[in-house]
Amino acid sequence: MMMNSLVTAQESTKYFSSLRYNHVSLHGEIKGIHPIDKQQAAKQPHYVFTYGENGRLVEIENNFYNNQRLHPLTNFGVKYVKFSDENGRQIREFYDVNREPMINIRGVQKEVYHRDESGFVYQLNFYDKENQPVESRWNINEYRWHIKGDWVIEQRFNLKGEKQPLSPYFPFNDTAIEYNANNEPYRHYNLNSEFEVVENEHGIAFYQDTYDGIGQHVKYAYYDSEEKLTLNQWQFAYGVKQYDEQGYYKGRDIFDAQAKKLPSMAPNMIKATAEDDNEITRVSKGYIQALRDRNPALMIEVLHPNLAKHTIPPFPGPNGEHEVRATTYEQMLEFAKSWNLNGVRFPPTMNIDVTVLDKHRNMATVKMVSDNWVEYLHLVKLNGQWKIKNLLWDYH
Repeated sequence: MMMNSLVTAQESTKYFSSLRYNHVSLHGEIKGIHPIDKQQAAKQPHYVFTYGENGRLVEIENNFYNNQRLHPLTNFGVKYVKFSDENGRQIREFYDVNREPMINIRGVQKEVYHRDESGFVYQLNFYDKENQPVESRWNINEYRWHIKGDWVIEQRFNLKGEKQPLSPYFPFNDTAIEYNANNEPYRHYNLNSEFEVVENEHGIAFYQDTYDGIGQHVKYAYYDSEEKLTLNQWQFAYGVKQYDEQGYYKGRDIFDAQAKKLPSMAPNMIKATAEDDNEITRVSKGYIQALRDRNPALMIEVLHPNLAKHTIPPFPGPNGEHEVRATTYEQMLEFAKSWNLNGVRFPPTMNIDVTVLDKHRNMATVKMVSDNWVEYLHLVKLNGQWKIKNLLWDYH
């Protein structure tokens, strides 16, 4: 069902450069930071908050087109978010640029937040486009919250009613959220079944967030059960973030538990090196050597499983048509076993000339000329290993 796009005279709008960053919980409110006017908004990425005559938020329009990594607890991944209130529930529905229902960044189309008489949010449920209960991309269908002292306890469940961790990549079980005086999520604790703070499998008992005076998330740090800095599973203890004057994220510095600055893991800080040139050359030649030597293990080493290998045959089809012909990864593994069984596919001494045409972060483009073929290769570097991802070839 298409959402209503009319904004009444009683509604008002506000413009923000950014949203307050949240990597703790969906229990926290959505908040725009860095307010700007309509004229400035037209010149830069922004969000439009529309409020009803009662002052309640009714819609967020997402015009944030900055190309940066989006956190599933902060962002939407859709064009519009519609808010409605009924019977103690806030309903959030997600829509595309045509105002048609769309799955959000969490993998759901509708989120229903349940409130008690005081306004405290105590439950959240996810639904799909057909209004059927659904699990998020983190395998969660329902969040439950309750107050315990200064904490908000969070528990998460799938459709079977089984408890789920905070996220697939961060193993906190039941958790406790501690808000600061500005209602910002300050600490997030890992709990055991008795609601006691305990370390997870990586030795982390809680993480702590720091916001500046305008709501920018400027630091996050990881601690053990003795409240000492500790390394997380990515091998750093805390990160310090930088923003420009409009509040747009520029990057971060990461540190160990002794405050030693560590090399950045950000993709835009990764540069291909001279050593990469040598490995790119080796891998590029490797697939031809695997064919010559009938070496499937080498073929597996140098090819990406989603290989795209194509050529345009020199002769047209029966109707005069020219078509691209594909060779699959699986076919290449078979060729590595049998293509050179006759032993005469290659000259006794092979000539292979590899030219690395370009490198960017974890990508490379190569021209390779051998006795048999002229080829253009795209390679990617994954988990420290270069692999051939795309390959166009023609006969030499």
